[in-house]
Amino acid sequence: MKIKFLLFISLIFIPAVYAETVYKTVDAEGNAVFSDAPSAGAEEIKVKEAQTINPPKARSFKLSPPEDNSKKFNYTKLVIINPENESTIHGGEGNVNITVTLEPELTEMDVMVLYLDGKEMLSGKAPQFLLTNVDRGTHSISVAVKNKLDKELKRSAKVTFHVRRTSILNSNKPSLRSTN
Repeated sequence: MKIKFLLFISLIFIPAVYAETVYKTVDAEGNAVFSDAPSAGAEEIKVKEAQTINPPKARSFKLSPPEDNSKKFNYTKLVIINPENESTIHGGEGNVNITVTLEPELTEMDVMVLYLDGKEMLSGKAPQFLLTNVDRGTHSISVAVKNKLDKELKRSAKVTFHVRRTSILNSNKPSLRSTN
């Protein structure tokens, strides 16, 4: 029964698309049959023209890449103020406190990145960094401001410093003396 109903519905709408006149007859089993061709005993049905709407013309547009706001906003000053260039840091643990001045202030989308001897070490929003257990010797640091796309916006000048740590081989250290 469902198939006959679907056939009936499709026969109603398909001829309406192609013809303005539809003919209805009833077969031997009492089913209504619709056609676009007249047959003996067919009833003519006038189909009204279907309502159509002409769509508006599509607007043309030009695809442009997203704005790079980093070109509009510039950091004017990025300086490492501690440690001073060519300073010496004495201490057994090799801790180095780094303080940075940045103007204007860091935006929400940007981050400061600390480089030690050219390698990225730390990142953050605060203008202070703490390096721990820095090896003895001469090192250089710099700080860069990067945006969320990891694009470098500003970089400080390099600062060179020297770390002096007590050697484990130092015989004056009481904990390392021989008890022989």
